[in-house]
Amino acid sequence: MSKFLVTGSAGFLGQLLVSNLLEKGHSVVAVDLLPTQQLSPLHKPLQMDLTDGNAVAALVELGNYDSIFHLASQIDFGVRDQKKLLDNNVISTQCVAKVAANTSCRKVVFTSSNSIYLGYSGDRPITEKDIPKVTDAYGESKVLAEQLLTTYSSVFDSMIFRCPNIIDSGRVGMLSIFFDFVLESRKCWLIGEGNTRYQCIYAQDLIDAMLKSVSVLGSSIYNVGSDDVSSIREMYQAVIDRAGTGARVASVPRFPTIPFLRLLNRLKLSPIGPYQFRMLTGDFVFDCAKAKNELGWSPTLNNAEMLCLAFDYYVENRQLLETLGSANSRSVSQGAIRLLRKIS
Repeated sequence: MSKFLVTGSAGFLGQLLVSNLLEKGHSVVAVDLLPTQQLSPLHKPLQMDLTDGNAVAALVELGNYDSIFHLASQIDFGVRDQKKLLDNNVISTQCVAKVAANTSCRKVVFTSSNSIYLGYSGDRPITEKDIPKVTDAYGESKVLAEQLLTTYSSVFDSMIFRCPNIIDSGRVGMLSIFFDFVLESRKCWLIGEGNTRYQCIYAQDLIDAMLKSVSVLGSSIYNVGSDDVSSIREMYQAVIDRAGTGARVASVPRFPTIPFLRLLNRLKLSPIGPYQFRMLTGDFVFDCAKAKNELGWSPTLNNAEMLCLAFDYYVENRQLLETLGSANSRSVSQGAIRLLRKIS
């Protein structure tokens, strides 16, 4: 039995990871800003702010950890102050690094993001060797966190996973906008023809990759994502077919749609921001060969399959999701998009 520290344990991915570790008989210290129910005698949930100056000492006091899974992160649509988001994500990573250094922890597994490449405009899959091109505070925070962890390479190994949009049953967040359009038999709008391919990752596949990395010696960076990447139109249509409502796919031109949506976002009237603009307007695919070759890992679900799982969960739990859970586990406030829903 191993002992793990999991940060961001009350989040969408954190809950899935903690459950997986407990099912395998491991001991888990789980940390989050949100309160978490104790799941078993092997589970020690802590409500804690990792940016608090006392956090390091409190976590060190709990003993040594075989590995730390650092998932805690504020996301762009979950907060209004982007400077605070950046500071929070970097300081919380600094806390994790100090805990690892002071508990003889041999491995830190960190979930980075494809947001570090939002400024990338190439026409081929992105590899781990491509230089990050950030366009927002969230992406910058992930780059800085990656760099911070690498400065501890002589103290502990770090496994950094650059993840696209993580989807599974229980993932809601921005997806709630599309799901509401489908359930209400609305037109589901695409910018352009919707033929762009934007890779996602099934949460269980990501967890599998992270767990495999614990037994690998040394530090590394891995891209992860689905195979057979569907177009946005194909993803939309898969959910619409599953729902069996009168929803249908419709298109709007890129101009003036994108400038108008950017304006709404700047005015805080829409949650759709840079990440979503990139998703809707250009191909974005990782080359995952390194993870497959070095970890013996492979994805199991494609984009459309995992999106249908998330939709099924939303249908069953829609009325409970407006205020509960982390930013990715609850519905978002749709702002001016609500008006578009009514007239679609």
